[in-house]
Amino acid sequence: MIESFDIKFAEGAEDIGLAIMLRDLLSQNIEQNPQKLSDFRKLRLRIGLRVTDAGIDLTLDFQGGALTIHPGIQARPQLLIMSEADMVMALSNVKIRWGLPYYFDQPGKEVLEAIRSGRIRIKGMIRHLVGLVRLSRIMSVR
Repeated sequence: MIESFDIKFAEGAEDIGLAIMLRDLLSQNIEQNPQKLSDFRKLRLRIGLRVTDAGIDLTLDFQGGALTIHPGIQARPQLLIMSEADMVMALSNVKIRWGLPYYFDQPGKEVLEAIRSGRIRIKGMIRHLVGLVRLSRIMSVR
């Protein structure tokens, strides 16, 4: 049996489709792959997510075993991921191998090309690389 974890919405986030989708994705990933719970618990990071083509901004506030999803970009996120909606979902298709995102198959190559071309921009990536890797591991459905 998997230990408990907490994913909740701040006021207003429960009405945003992407927030619901992210909550469901993360919950299912952790329930189906209990080893992801360790990364979830180690994340203490505020991540802004700006979906440029949909005009949606969210903040994922990870606090060591708890996640609150806020509408808009709250305070000053340590990581800010800016992308179109299809690329946000592409991030969840990147395989994890040897504990790291694997960019040598088709989904991985698509994400790398999107980063190279600017379709995905990540501010704070170098400073918070470990947190970004942990986020990748809990988001990955593969």
